Amino acid sequence: MNEFVCGVNYWPRGTGVHMWKEWNASSIEAEFRQMAELSLNACRIFLLWQDFQPHPETVSEEAMARFDELVKIARRHGVRLIPTFFTGHMSGENWDVPWRRDRDPYADPGMLRAQVRLVGEFARRYRDEHAILFWDLANEPDVFAMPPSVDAAWLWARVLYREIKAHDPVHQVTLGTHAWSLFTPGPFRLRDVAEVSDFLCMHPYPSYTQLCPEPLDSVRSSHFVPFACRLTEGLGGKRVLLEEFGSTTQMDAEDVEARFFSAALYSALANGATGALAWCFGDFERQDRLPYDSTPYEVGFGVTAADGRVKAKGEALASFARTVRAARMGELEPAAARAAIVVPRRYYDNPDPENGPERNAAVLFASYILAKRAGINVDLLAVDRLQDAARSYRAIFVPCATRRGTLNVSDFAALRAFVESGGTLYCSYDGLAVDGMEDLFGASIIGSSLPREDTWTVEMPGAMAAGAPPPAREAPGPEHGGGRERIAVSGPVPRPAPALLGRKHLNIVGRGTDGAPSDRELRRSLITYEYGRGKTVFVAFPLELYLAMTPYAFEAGQDPYHDIYAHVARLGGIQGIQQQHSPAVEVREFASPERKAFVVVNHEPSEQAVRIAIPAEDARRCAWSWRRNAPLPSDYGALQLTLGPSEGDIVEMS
Repeated sequence: MNEFVCGVNYWPRGTGVHMWKEWNASSIEAEFRQMAELSLNACRIFLLWQDFQPHPETVSEEAMARFDELVKIARRHGVRLIPTFFTGHMSGENWDVPWRRDRDPYADPGMLRAQVRLVGEFARRYRDEHAILFWDLANEPDVFAMPPSVDAAWLWARVLYREIKAHDPVHQVTLGTHAWSLFTPGPFRLRDVAEVSDFLCMHPYPSYTQLCPEPLDSVRSSHFVPFACRLTEGLGGKRVLLEEFGSTTQMDAEDVEARFFSAALYSALANGATGALAWCFGDFERQDRLPYDSTPYEVGFGVTAADGRVKAKGEALASFARTVRAARMGELEPAAARAAIVVPRRYYDNPDPENGPERNAAVLFASYILAKRAGINVDLLAVDRLQDAARSYRAIFVPCATRRGTLNVSDFAALRAFVESGGTLYCSYDGLAVDGMEDLFGASIIGSSLPREDTWTVEMPGAMAAGAPPPAREAPGPEHGGGRERIAVSGPVPRPAPALLGRKHLNIVGRGTDGAPSDRELRRSLITYEYGRGKTVFVAFPLELYLAMTPYAFEAGQDPYHDIYAHVARLGGIQGIQQQHSPAVEVREFASPERKAFVVVNHEPSEQAVRIAIPAEDARRCAWSWRRNAPLPSDYGALQLTLGPSEGDIVEMS
């Protein structure tokens, strides 16, 4: 998939999930024509299982003939198809095959044999069909039926993957996984899915998660979509397609939806997604039958209305598709991140049940937002890749490290080696207990307890103002880092907060110049320390977990919590792309041997002025805005542009 995939998930507006039974070729043709007019190049379709396999030993020739007709329609309009098998669940209702009779679709040999028959038939018939982009094994299969085990889920996917590849080595194969795979210890583990897929998929919806309590066009919601893709990549180790995302007009105004679409799409591009497919093409005309009768908000997810009108989010999708195509983004690769956030080793199955995947995802999400607002592009790093970290990263973040499950002793040793070799390590505390942490972080532990105060404060060394140079270097002493001025960020401790009850706040004594404890450093919340050739930054309470549970913590006008991460980046020598960085604006460099471009995203629903620093070798080159199709001014070695609310752009140096 060299070209960036930009399209929609599809059921016809007139028939919805009854598409194959109530076939209407003329209306489908008109809707594919409209997709092409919107500059979309891909359409994910669903092979409703009961329509294509009415009997375990039979593939419906009537349904296959209709699929043939759909392939011809797709060819005519240049919109490539993504057929999805085993659509047993759709829009809140299950659509089971009548012959299953409560057998397990993942473990029952007869059920597996029937599924192999269906995928094999498609693979043989369409192995050379260019109108098919890739195959998708299933749509969120664990919602339809839960596999009996992690091993059963892996084996089911492996059997089907290998059957398709045996007949069709041309097309890639994936599996439509959703955010449940990030938030629950379910059977479809993303590393397992990566073993039986050519690439990974994610279906993130801010409206469906407690991690996004603010409005749809808020900072947190617009970051959630790319974050879910990055976490999927971190857990699975393969590139990710944003296969579903969207919003419903029944729950958000059209202008709010449009802002969300714009920021989420450009940020997904900036964070390395291989494509994006909106859910879904159109609102549905028939709302009085299943699944829409029981799930009424499902009818408003369309980027077009039931009467064919292009909604505001559809215009945002079309504008993005045209911009990405004009900029030929499929030719470019994102610049490598110089920092990483560590994913807990026991992400799914922590022995301490309160530290499960939902808590882990919340912490990693808050850490990701802090990094982005500090101007840092980060990877989500699996701990088994820590041994190679020194070759790839200048700074590593370990947010809210727990007493077990986050790091093994060997992982901690790898982090210590990373610091000794010159890296910068950040860690915030949520019970971490391992030999050597006093030496690494420059603190003496005297105990742990719940905080008594109603507010907490983090004091940071050095001038933290955006764009300020790093403070003059001094030997570490009572002020821990040698900055000449200090700022503080503070906020309420959420009370009561059931998920936080019993959380530990570490009481520490910072070391003075002679290494002895100093009373005036008692309960200092942040320590910067030198160790080996590197540095460490330690926050003595679970900062990211508190922020994850505090609504509006990241909005404009709140305390600059991200300055802590900017401090870490400066210690690590990570130079941000932007000058006079606005926390709302995300910038990512993309390049090929011949070209260089920046993807720029405004994550707030208000206008933002942006300055992008230009390296000396690019000073004589012209800058071009692909979204505006116009040149951009430059002044004193920087590009200048203004982004509207939640707006994105692609800026190329030529």
